[in-house]
Amino acid sequence: MQHPTTVVITGSASGIGHSLARAFLARGCNVVLSDLAGEPLRSAATALGEPGRVACQPCDVRELEAVRTLWAAAVERFGRVDTWLNNAGVGPPVLRYDEVPPEWIDQALDVNLRGVMYGTRVALAGMLGQPGGGVIYNTVGFGYDGRKQDNLTVYGTTKAAVRYFTESTAKELGDCPVKVGWLNPGFVLTPMTVEENRRVRQRVGEAQWRKFRRLMNAIADSPDEATPWLVERVLRGERPIDRLPPAVFLGRLVRSLVTRPDPLGAHGL
Repeated sequence: MQHPTTVVITGSASGIGHSLARAFLARGCNVVLSDLAGEPLRSAATALGEPGRVACQPCDVRELEAVRTLWAAAVERFGRVDTWLNNAGVGPPVLRYDEVPPEWIDQALDVNLRGVMYGTRVALAGMLGQPGGGVIYNTVGFGYDGRKQDNLTVYGTTKAAVRYFTESTAKELGDCPVKVGWLNPGFVLTPMTVEENRRVRQRVGEAQWRKFRRLMNAIADSPDEATPWLVERVLRGERPIDRLPPAVFLGRLVRSLVTRPDPLGAHGL
């Protein structure tokens, strides 16, 4: 008898992580939610329903022992972990580099990079010890492909580093039964990204905001639009998975000149 695929998703109390969990459940998977401790994580698990197929475990991905505890809790509940998604991350304050608070630089490096490295290390060790291995995906974002954008230097640097780390690890592993790949969800309108766009609008002039808004509207997806597409490819074992490669990015920009999409408008922006 084949058992359901078990998926661990870090940073899944809200945003794209939570939508990924819902999409995996729709495909019959077991899901382990993980985020910082507190009521949001418990509420996220309750909102998904399916108590027999959903577990939650608090985890600060900056702490190696906390990540090891997450692995152990997932195995205790479901017997094994087939897919591990290092999704936890902090979004960018859209500021010129010299204006970015030093504490945010520390946080970005700790969560976006150290957290991915710790998650990969723990999942790799665990999967090597189970029959059939498994697959690890690391979430990248703007900057992963070398594109530059004013006021996203720190964030883009962490995501470029995540891609390098992922591809280098995959190369080192070679024919190992554990596979490692990166996943780019594109620009998804989560509560975090909507709030950051709200702050951008407050900081910049109206002309600059209109220009920025046109770009965001051209490439934006809702979580429910993006995640079923991503999950289908994860379950097929594709690597890498890129929802917004350069050709698609440019195509959306061109189409937006005609169609004038307005997903930000639905959020009062």
